[in-house]
Amino acid sequence: MKRLSGFWGLLSAYWVSERWREAWLLTVIVFAITTLLSKSSVWVAVASADFLASLANFHDAEAGVDPVRVVLLAAAAYLAIFLARTAGVALRHLVSATLHRRARGWLVGRFNDAILADERIALDLMSDRSESGGSSRMPDAIDQRIDECSGSLYGGVIGLTMGLWGSVTSIYFVSVALMERSQSVAFLDRWGAQANGVLEGWFGPGLAARIDLVPGDSGSALLALALVAVYVPTMTFIAWRLGRIIERLSLQRQRRDGAWRGEWGGLLNRVGHLAAARGERAQSRINGRLYADLDQTWGKQNWLAAGMMMFTNVYKFLSARLLAYLPALPAFMADRMSFRDFVANSELTAELIGDVSWFINVMPAIATLRANASRLTEVADAVERVRARQDFYAETGVSRFRRDRRPSGPVLALEGLNLHHRGHDTPAFLTVPKLRLYPGDRIYLSGQNGCGKSSLLKAVAGLWPYGEGRVSLREGASLFFAGQEADIPDRMMLKALVTYPDHPEEHSDIAAAAALSRVGLGHFINSLEHDLYQGRNWRDVLSGGQKQRLVLARILLARPDILLLDEATAALDTDAAMEFHLILRDSLPQTAILSVLHSEYPPCDPDGEPFYSAALEIRDGMAQLRPSLASGYIAVRHAAE
Repeated sequence: MKRLSGFWGLLSAYWVSERWREAWLLTVIVFAITTLLSKSSVWVAVASADFLASLANFHDAEAGVDPVRVVLLAAAAYLAIFLARTAGVALRHLVSATLHRRARGWLVGRFNDAILADERIALDLMSDRSESGGSSRMPDAIDQRIDECSGSLYGGVIGLTMGLWGSVTSIYFVSVALMERSQSVAFLDRWGAQANGVLEGWFGPGLAARIDLVPGDSGSALLALALVAVYVPTMTFIAWRLGRIIERLSLQRQRRDGAWRGEWGGLLNRVGHLAAARGERAQSRINGRLYADLDQTWGKQNWLAAGMMMFTNVYKFLSARLLAYLPALPAFMADRMSFRDFVANSELTAELIGDVSWFINVMPAIATLRANASRLTEVADAVERVRARQDFYAETGVSRFRRDRRPSGPVLALEGLNLHHRGHDTPAFLTVPKLRLYPGDRIYLSGQNGCGKSSLLKAVAGLWPYGEGRVSLREGASLFFAGQEADIPDRMMLKALVTYPDHPEEHSDIAAAAALSRVGLGHFINSLEHDLYQGRNWRDVLSGGQKQRLVLARILLARPDILLLDEATAALDTDAAMEFHLILRDSLPQTAILSVLHSEYPPCDPDGEPFYSAALEIRDGMAQLRPSLASGYIAVRHAAE
């Protein structure tokens, strides 16, 4: 990611990656075809001149020459050369498109691997939407950036590089052809002779004899080069100024488009809550405001694009239809150049202007490339920042956690743990002086809402960013975090959802089916290989309680050493919650459990034996361990019965 966080590093990354052989092989083929196409532009120009000359001389053909045959041969040669060049263009497009596709696949793979390198990077990238210095601290619309910008980036790089190389080679070939067909221009010869006289007067005949400023037969070629040297830079400067504005508006539009699309994505993920709250009017206003900002920038882009289009068309018209005929016109009017050579010189001059005008023609593409690269480098830079997690969060608050592994002792140990909210001056809202969990220990957290129970579990799992203290796990111990909301990705068959986050092939069908049956979801066993159930995603099929039973099945397959339950039975009734805990006790007797309960009283078995041996009680921001009591729960249960 560090290489991808810079403009030139991002552009060159694929060509210096582990796939450099593939990249350079395709690149060399593209360059070779482009060079051949550049040479063919001279052949096309000459063939065009031959065809026009055959038409012009149709009625003045020499004796014994069939003018129809001459025209047909010239037309056939012109068509054959043009078709061959067109086939070359098509072949180059195929190879360059293949290069683009593989380069993009490589780039997307790098971002995919980096963002999903561990459980925290994606979370950290989305954790902070605050602004600093007028811009968001973390990049917005990451999905849009990786999708659209990666698709355009290497396509733009390949296209621009191909165009630049084609222009350079074409300029060389066209210049050589112009010199070969050049004729003298009277007024240039006259001016050159006068300049020779001035040099002789200033420096004497010795130096003047070695310097001859009379262009001679190079006159018309010199006029063409002078035209290009004056006309193209002037127009290029105008195009460059317009391009800077295009680049700024492109960035602005991409950001606003990302904000609008992101809002739609969030909306579609909470449609149930939206419908229940009847918040469609408020959401509609938000969507309308975001799109209005996008539409305003788009309107400015349209005006500028129209102006750029008009500028480009006028420039091309002047280049190809008027100015290209000027350099060879004096020699043609002085009858020193045939009509055929006049047309060929004009065609070649137009080709030369077009080649040198490469920068003007691709200015919008360069602006778009820079905008796409900027948005991708922001993502790469953000990934690098959040990898240094403590330093990243230390910018906005207290972040001094120490996480390590111990060779022996408890499976989980907390020492001097203080949890803070964002901000460097915020006091600790929860303090845990010391806590030890050994295999089979089961502890629940008690305290008022908002006292920090869930935050403590997140700190143990490494998901809470602000605070200090030590969190130690025994070497080799595995940890499983089960929250109130189950993670149910789409596009997964049921077996993959049961084995999640493991791959489905890591567990047998029998093991997955047994886990489903054990947690009360056995009626879904016949659909293990289905990614849809009756045409719907599993996330929409399973109820809240069934989702929590699915998480229990995952726990049974994972068999963690440490299990964190954050209201993991909130959607279950009293009996189902008790069954949930009994399954854990019977199936995972050596798993250490730290839990936040949804109910007021901890669960017990039918004999009144408490599931949790102790409670970590939080009062006034201090956590203290005490033995668990079951009498309150039993009384409530008897009253309910």
